[in-house]
Amino acid sequence: MFTVAIIMACSIAGCGSSAKLMHGLSIEELKPMPGILPSARLVKGAISSITGDRVEVETGERTPRYLSIEAGGDEARGLQAGGAVEILVNDRDEIVAYQRPADTPPTKVFRGALGKPFNPEKERVTIRLDTGRDVGFYARTVTMEKLAALEVGEAADFAVDRAYLLVDVFSLGKPRELAAGSSPQAPQRRVEGAFVTIGDGRVRLRMKIDDIQTFPVRPLLQPAIEQLAPNELVSVYLDGQGQVIDMVRVTRR
Repeated sequence: MFTVAIIMACSIAGCGSSAKLMHGLSIEELKPMPGILPSARLVKGAISSITGDRVEVETGERTPRYLSIEAGGDEARGLQAGGAVEILVNDRDEIVAYQRPADTPPTKVFRGALGKPFNPEKERVTIRLDTGRDVGFYARTVTMEKLAALEVGEAADFAVDRAYLLVDVFSLGKPRELAAGSSPQAPQRRVEGAFVTIGDGRVRLRMKIDDIQTFPVRPLLQPAIEQLAPNELVSVYLDGQGQVIDMVRVTRR
């Protein structure tokens, strides 16, 4: 079975085919979909010249696009002047991936939430899948700033290239925005209490001095709740099945 888990360290400038995939997570668990993020676009062009590591591509835009052969990995093999190429750019008009013409785009997209604070110096990001599992990925330089802007628990669609390196991110909103926008059911009940602990997918809240209650939490919201301090006051919102689908900190008066 083809598996992918935490991507091992490699040169961010040219991981391409050199990225190593460790065992432990089936690709089906990521639930990736071939495609591009709604903020991205695919630009088609023709190679006008290749000089050293630089590939010049005419796309019909005002200026040519320039690709790195090293960063292209397997996709750069066999590129020739006059050949067609497809370039994926993000909402900042930065190149995130490219490929020779194909039936599917050069990325796959999966949904998750930032599981831990992202440190750009380590180039690795922890993502919480909707199954509740944490998965580590290395990111290309082009997506570092976007990852650093995410908050823990913030849901997003993540785009990975063929080397399973993160190349782009599209935020779906912070916990409350996510719950309001994507939950199949509107919150049915609001509960306020002091945070005690979270474990095994359930959060414990102190409702009164001698009353502690436990509530199941949707996996994508768990990283945000894990950041709470002991005894911090929160309001949690429950769906019809009693599952926590949103959380808001409460300021003490």
